[in-house]
Amino acid sequence: MLLPRPSAYPASVLLLSRLRGQPVRLADGTVLGRAVDLTARFGEASVLVERVVVGSRRRVTHLVPWWAVADYEEEEVNLVRGCTPEDWSVPRELPLAADELLLRRDVLDTQVVDLSGKRISRVADVILDRIPGGRIQVVAADVGTGSLLRRLGLGWAAGRLPERAVPWADLHLASGRGHAVQLEVATSAVHRLDATGVAELMSRLDVARAAALLRRIGPERASRALVHSHPRVGRRLVRGLRPEEVAAIQEALPPGAETDHPHLFVPPAAPAHRRYRRLAGWRRHRPGGADPAREGRL
Repeated sequence: MLLPRPSAYPASVLLLSRLRGQPVRLADGTVLGRAVDLTARFGEASVLVERVVVGSRRRVTHLVPWWAVADYEEEEVNLVRGCTPEDWSVPRELPLAADELLLRRDVLDTQVVDLSGKRISRVADVILDRIPGGRIQVVAADVGTGSLLRRLGLGWAAGRLPERAVPWADLHLASGRGHAVQLEVATSAVHRLDATGVAELMSRLDVARAAALLRRIGPERASRALVHSHPRVGRRLVRGLRPEEVAAIQEALPPGAETDHPHLFVPPAAPAHRRYRRLAGWRRHRPGGADPAREGRL
């Protein structure tokens, strides 16, 4: 998905990188703090900005609900009259809902998997859009190098670079909380993937997150995805699961799988101190690889 230059964006479009650090003002002009992040929640049809995170670089002081925002601009955030900020004070741990994430912490500058283009990228910016009713929705992740250069103050070098974005509906977050939230939310793109799509995604996640994906989708879908995965990927993932999880997946495999896919019946391995690189390093081991019997020992 190619994007217009930032100067050509419609007036309704907002960039997360330009919305950080604005003063958050009460109706009487008092500065409550500065906007350091935005939270977003997954809905049935869209992902909407839910709260404004207020504080400083060292500490979050308030989580302001969106209904309390009178207007949100690049220069400042104004709150409605009659707000009681004491109700929005937060403890040391942010009280986020199960389907809520932080756009700056969990998305910006993190890795995402483009499920349609089958590639892994790093988020240079998050593209937001105003919708009727005064809400803001998350529409895409800008993964173009030009946006990153502009954030670094090198706009002169970004002029000729193409802009590229991944629509939110086509991406999977590889950050810790982003991955966990998308696994739990039924409307996430990951839950629409077929067996080949799951196998492709697993080849771009680290072992722990790929194993969490297999647990979430259940033994039936997990078995089909492992059959489509590269034998080396499948073997490492089987060794990363608990014995009872492996047994459930093996039971769901088609007849003759022990002969056709012996890498899915490897004995449990002793806990290893070796750290694997993220599975994105296995891109040469994408689905459809050779039989492990002809590849030799791992």
